[in-house]
Amino acid sequence: MALLQYLSSGEEGWEQAEARDIDLVSNLTSFYDLNITAVQTKAQSGQEGAECCIVFAEEGIFRLYLQENRECTLTLLRVWEYLQAEGFSRLAALQPTSGGDIAISLDDRLAYLAEELEGRPAELAVQRDAVEIGRCLGELHVLSQDVLPVLQGVLGGTMLLKPSLNAQREDLDLFHTMARHRLYPTGFDLLFVRIYDGAARLADQSLRLLSGFPLEELENDSRWAGLLLGICQGRTFRVNDEGIPRLPCLNRITWGLYLWDLVTLLDSVGRYTDWSTAAAHRVLDFYRGVRCLHPGEMELMYGLSMFPKEIWEIGYDYYKGRRQQGEPEAAKMLRQAWEKTIRRSEYWRLLLGDELEYENSH
Repeated sequence: MALLQYLSSGEEGWEQAEARDIDLVSNLTSFYDLNITAVQTKAQSGQEGAECCIVFAEEGIFRLYLQENRECTLTLLRVWEYLQAEGFSRLAALQPTSGGDIAISLDDRLAYLAEELEGRPAELAVQRDAVEIGRCLGELHVLSQDVLPVLQGVLGGTMLLKPSLNAQREDLDLFHTMARHRLYPTGFDLLFVRIYDGAARLADQSLRLLSGFPLEELENDSRWAGLLLGICQGRTFRVNDEGIPRLPCLNRITWGLYLWDLVTLLDSVGRYTDWSTAAAHRVLDFYRGVRCLHPGEMELMYGLSMFPKEIWEIGYDYYKGRRQQGEPEAAKMLRQAWEKTIRRSEYWRLLLGDELEYENSH
């Protein structure tokens, strides 16, 4: 085994860190047929109990993930292995152990290696990045139609749409009542009362459109539902020299309506392009170039997009949550969210509503 080269920016804890990484390299070498030369500890991955390291070997560069949540990690790895076996080239390849396993136990945590992807973070404001991510989603969703039945049972699904949105609509009424009847109303209360009618109209329009679909049946139909990426931000992907965005890992893949991903992506494209419907149309076209939308999916997508979810989220935090912001900051967030909601609803009307001959008033 080659000598470990510990990469650190400081002197504190050098001996302890060096000993830890020597043990780590020794453990990895006993499982993998790799000539490891260095380990670089990265920042926490954002998941509780998770850690990430970069592993340098003569055979290449890899990313080591260490996860405390074993059950969730095993589920993700089963999906990852399935996609890799089916030829989903957008996903970083897992590195099997010398025995052919995809995960090992290290320090009471589940660990696995994946190739380190080269390139830059994708940017949704860059047209080529955005349309290729649209194509990537289409490829993932098409592949989901043949996903192994056993995987459907182990994946966590999204909440059923209608019950979830109905509850949020009721919350909007509750927040409005609380704002109107407060003895000494705050600026947040007064602002919520002013925007309530517009937010309620959007929520009611969304629920009316969704009421025309048998959502529970569709969420169990492989033509409409399957693997969801969940996070469709540009930084989720790495773009190589050929301009192809790829996924370094799977973080929180779930099971649900494909249109959740598509709405999430088009929302993000809107935010990063100053709500350009031309940019969104191109992304949608690239997605449909891989997976054709079924009759009714555009209507369902429009219904999903209309609900003023950000207004509900801010109201929930203020009236029923932990109040992570003080009153002036919360009022500012609500004002900005309402301005964004107005622009967003107009964006979706121009993108889909006119074609579907729906009106969108606010």
